[in-house]
Amino acid sequence: MITLEKLTWSNCFSYGSDNVIELNDNTLTQLIGTNGAGKSSIPLILEEVLFNKNSKGIKKADISNRIVANGYDISLDFSVNEDSYHIDVTRRANIKVKLLKNGEDISSHTATNTYKTLEEIIGIDFKTFSQIVYQNTNASLQFLTATDTNRKKFLIDLLQLDKYVAYFEVFRELSRQVGVDVSRIQGKIDTIEKWLNDNKLENISLLSKIDLPIYSEEDGKTLRSLQIEFENISEITKKINTNNHWKEQLADIDLPAMRKQLEEYPEKKDTSKILTSLGTWKGEAIHEQKMLSKYEELAQMDTKVCPTCEGDIDEHFVNSSIKEHQSRLDFCNQESDKIRKQLKEIENQNAYHHQARTQIEDWEELYRSIDQTLPSEVPNADDLKSKIATLQAEYKNYKRELEEAIENNNEVERHNTRLNIIEEQQTDFENELAELIESLDTVEDKLASIEILKKAFSTNGLLAYKIENLVKDLEELTNDYLAELSDGRFSLEFVVLNDKLNVNIEDNGKNVDILSLSAGELARVNTATLLAIRKLMSSISKSQINILFLDEVTNVLDEVGKERLVEILLKEDNLNTYIVSHGWTHPLLEKIEVIKENEMSRLDG
Repeated sequence: MITLEKLTWSNCFSYGSDNVIELNDNTLTQLIGTNGAGKSSIPLILEEVLFNKNSKGIKKADISNRIVANGYDISLDFSVNEDSYHIDVTRRANIKVKLLKNGEDISSHTATNTYKTLEEIIGIDFKTFSQIVYQNTNASLQFLTATDTNRKKFLIDLLQLDKYVAYFEVFRELSRQVGVDVSRIQGKIDTIEKWLNDNKLENISLLSKIDLPIYSEEDGKTLRSLQIEFENISEITKKINTNNHWKEQLADIDLPAMRKQLEEYPEKKDTSKILTSLGTWKGEAIHEQKMLSKYEELAQMDTKVCPTCEGDIDEHFVNSSIKEHQSRLDFCNQESDKIRKQLKEIENQNAYHHQARTQIEDWEELYRSIDQTLPSEVPNADDLKSKIATLQAEYKNYKRELEEAIENNNEVERHNTRLNIIEEQQTDFENELAELIESLDTVEDKLASIEILKKAFSTNGLLAYKIENLVKDLEELTNDYLAELSDGRFSLEFVVLNDKLNVNIEDNGKNVDILSLSAGELARVNTATLLAIRKLMSSISKSQINILFLDEVTNVLDEVGKERLVEILLKEDNLNTYIVSHGWTHPLLEKIEVIKENEMSRLDG
């Protein structure tokens, strides 16, 4: 199921910036606006964002709002089954397309490839999409009122049966080509049969040739392999030696012990706080040492007068200060020693952690580097030379026997040449004749099969059968809708006859010409056909789309007909229909109005 959800656009056609429409909000929505307001532009914008083209063939330069003249932007949210998608299209001097799937960017480098991805996601082509999503009365009326032949051609395109017509053309051309082959082969057969009748030969015995000796392909491969190995023996030896060295290094690492050590010391501890504390105590010790030295100098002075203040020195105070600062210095040194011891212990633990981690990483790197496919023993050059010499001798012997056999057969060939010329011509012609007769039978069988296929894919074959069955479905669907729209008054019948598709319309059981219907009656027939075509197309393409635009189909319906159309559309499952009109509104339906002011259109509602 394809669900188109939210369409946003700026500066497209007559619209300004930031226009948004929630496509799947309501089962049935009216799209109202005056002629030229831009109602019919919305499905074209939808086609542009999904396929980079539109059903009216409007050029890119004409899509951009002429007043703004700055390119345009379109984005669409939609889902396919369980996946959500978002596409952004920005066109200025060139186009930029971004496609998201479930939030992941799946865009290609070019817009063209991105649109190819998008078409694969949607699963239907542009032509089918346009026929399913956008319908107006003119398109259906053209189908109903066209000639019988053109109506059938329209139905072939609509139901995607044009491949049958293409197959018919292929088989017709193939039939012509194979017919030429039949004539050509028959001409060769006639020529050879005349030559054989005119040149009858007796049986002639020829000498036999001897069979040529056969050289073992496996021995040849082995010889080439050994020669290459011998040429590269130095490099191979180096690789094996390196590989063996890595194996020795790997064996030297006690991985279980290192893993156990890493479990014991699982992480590297931070020493910054301890170092800070140690620095603090060192600073205190330096300070106390300075103070101690100062008082010791005072105690050792001969004069007892302070050099700074020239006052008398208190010896008792000096001695007590010396003891106090010495005590403090000793305490600072003791604390520093404790911290150093703690720091040393942590550094040892960190060293154990680093050793274990480094050894484990080295073991892993060595294990990854070792090539387990390489042998442990280096190749023996003498052994290789011996094997090569043996195989070369065998090959030389083969060449000698081959030359002898060829020489013998050449002698036989020269002996038989004179006798063989006539016999060869006769044998060749007889063989060629047998092949040509067999080939003629095959080609004639092929031609018969192609003729069957050509007939099968002609307008009277599978195509007619396919159309007849599909037309019955279309007829049944149309009459279901038509019965509701006309209270059972009208019914429609499609009659397939050779290359024609006739339409018979009955009014209360009486055949009527479609051109004799009134505008309102014709609209009912037309609308029923529109809905039936859409439902049939959804079934054939295996892609159900939730959006349908019915453009101006209510203009010629009376109030009863409009009400019944609304009732029918409200009952449609998985369908969000937009009734486009410039006048009629239904009081109970959601409504979006397209307003155009100062040459700029916008949505209101």
